[in-house]
Amino acid sequence: MIPTITLAILWTATIGDVPEAGYSSVTVVGDKIYVTGNLAGSSTVFCLKATDGEQLWTYRNGKAWEDMFSGTRSTPLVDGAFAEGGCLYDESPHGEIVCLEATTGKRIWSRNPLTDYETPNTLYGRSASLRIDGDKLFTQLGGERASFLCLDKKTGNTLWLGESTGNAAGYGTPTLFEHEGIPMLAALDAKGLFVVNRQTGKLFFHVRHPARLDENITTPIYHEGHIFITNGAGSNSKMLRLVVQGETVNAEEVWTNDLLANSHQGVVLLNGLLYGTTSRGSRFACIRWDDGSDVFLDRNIVRGSFDLADELFYILTEFGEVVVAKPAATSFEVFARLQLPDADGGQAYAHPVVHGDKMYVRIGPTLYCIQITVQ
Repeated sequence: MIPTITLAILWTATIGDVPEAGYSSVTVVGDKIYVTGNLAGSSTVFCLKATDGEQLWTYRNGKAWEDMFSGTRSTPLVDGAFAEGGCLYDESPHGEIVCLEATTGKRIWSRNPLTDYETPNTLYGRSASLRIDGDKLFTQLGGERASFLCLDKKTGNTLWLGESTGNAAGYGTPTLFEHEGIPMLAALDAKGLFVVNRQTGKLFFHVRHPARLDENITTPIYHEGHIFITNGAGSNSKMLRLVVQGETVNAEEVWTNDLLANSHQGVVLLNGLLYGTTSRGSRFACIRWDDGSDVFLDRNIVRGSFDLADELFYILTEFGEVVVAKPAATSFEVFARLQLPDADGGQAYAHPVVHGDKMYVRIGPTLYCIQITVQ
């Protein structure tokens, strides 16, 4: 049965004061939304009511990013393990990491690892979202000191420095997984993929996968002993097989693919197929996980970021169009479209979020709440 889906703007909220600024996504927890934006020269965390977008509190996390592609990047992380009401963690483009009470915005601790370890920032600013594993908080450092930094999430104190690859940090959020009983963390730095032991920071290996202007952004995908990586800045996609021998872990190349060359829009594995975007005509593409062969290059939808819910793709194109679609044999089948009023000049890069029957879409300093009706 083909569903009838309609999309309608329910409310909007202002999350900054700079037009065309802001690329971070939202985090929805219960009846609250957390998001960041540039406000009065500061990189600011906003807490909003999920029902109508009313502002509950703000916190200024250091100076705003006003250089190339101005605005915030990293999406706030909420964890409820040790403080009543949970804790919110945010990293600004300038490397300011803060832990706040999620209900009030009160600061618990803050620090700047770039300053602490005399590490230069990247061209576009810190962009990856933080990750938590138990009591550990992870952030990519880069440079000569360390590949990754592991902090105590309760205090912000350093637990360990991940062995350096010698490369600057990348822009993508890491993947946490276990393989053959070994806890691992995988991420892209400026020059390729590295994997470390997430308990000790030991570097297992680094595989070169360079990108133009070091734009390695996409989060690696781990599945059944393999890691998929891609970038859309002058490179391609690559599948690697993990090989464990005693205490060492290495990677063997399985295949490469030139069609799916994803930049910052994200990739998903669904039913044995990889879906993402391509620099070839700025469209969506699909390839097979097992052998990397092409499945289709879609001609119906301009490339963009997306969320996946019930095997439906909820897409925000770079030109501010919201599209709901489902993959078919040779392309996406489109069920609904909604053009938002602020197209942001082809730079609507923030990832949309589907929560229940609502879709949250950020374009510049405006957050849209969109009602999804399925019949």
